[in-house]
Amino acid sequence: MRRIGVVLTVVLAFVASAASAAPIFADPVGLVQYAYQPYASDDAAGVDHKGLYSPSLLALFEADEARTSEGEIGALDFDPFVNGQDYELTGLEVTEAITNGDQSLVAVSFYNFGTFHQLMFTLVHRAEGWKIDDIESVLPGFDWRLSELLAADPMLN
Repeated sequence: MRRIGVVLTVVLAFVASAASAAPIFADPVGLVQYAYQPYASDDAAGVDHKGLYSPSLLALFEADEARTSEGEIGALDFDPFVNGQDYELTGLEVTEAITNGDQSLVAVSFYNFGTFHQLMFTLVHRAEGWKIDDIESVLPGFDWRLSELLAADPMLN
């Protein structure tokens, strides 16, 4: 009887961890729409998009975290999904994907506190489905590329 209890505990732990993992996306647009759902429901505080990132983008986040002193802010002092620290999104539009093999581009536009923003998501197709590989703000004055921000050496800036 004890053995059944142990096996049941292991199975339940596995199911719980699988349920909390990010879904697998067969469609790049579906992944981007999923990433914005918490912002539409005003429930984005503490949102963790890590399960949506490619291994290379995750490695950049981890390197930034490793070189950031405890209690300090890393390379990002804003949420790249809303191009700001706070958000009040309106007019969110996610375009159809432009796909070439295992890479896809998805444009997103929205107003945040009345200011227009346009982002370009680069996604890659992996064995675990589509993943966000980079995000770029493409409007003059708001232009940045997430991978470049995360890779920058703060000691040189």
